[in-house]
Amino acid sequence: MTDHLIHFPTTGTTQTVLVVDDDPAQRREIVTCLGDLGIKTIQAEDGITAVDMMNTLHPAVVIMDIRMPRMDGIDAVRTIGKAGKAKIILVTGDPTSLFRANTSDLGVFAVIEKPIPLRSLSRFVLKALGRDAH
Repeated sequence: MTDHLIHFPTTGTTQTVLVVDDDPAQRREIVTCLGDLGIKTIQAEDGITAVDMMNTLHPAVVIMDIRMPRMDGIDAVRTIGKAGKAKIILVTGDPTSLFRANTSDLGVFAVIEKPIPLRSLSRFVLKALGRDAH
């Protein structure tokens, strides 16, 4: 688990991003990128773990791969439901999953196609956190 903190002086709160992907290299790349921006991250390797972490840790933003074992990202979003307050960014390199995510009424913040341009992903995350992307 990476522990990069960013404190917002106006609110005194810490915002966390949950990175969910079954590929450890993919998670590491995203976590490193966000850590360089001073954003605290936590990680999960599948949808079931992500749902548990969402319910206990309440991250502000979730970056979630769609195709994963045990529970995919779309099913995880449906399980979390509208009650979850996190802004969810779905990512996938699979055209079928991309179509499924874009045509489902999931209420996600964004759907991004892999390979993920980290600069673009950073902008989405900063926007989701309510920060300006510089």
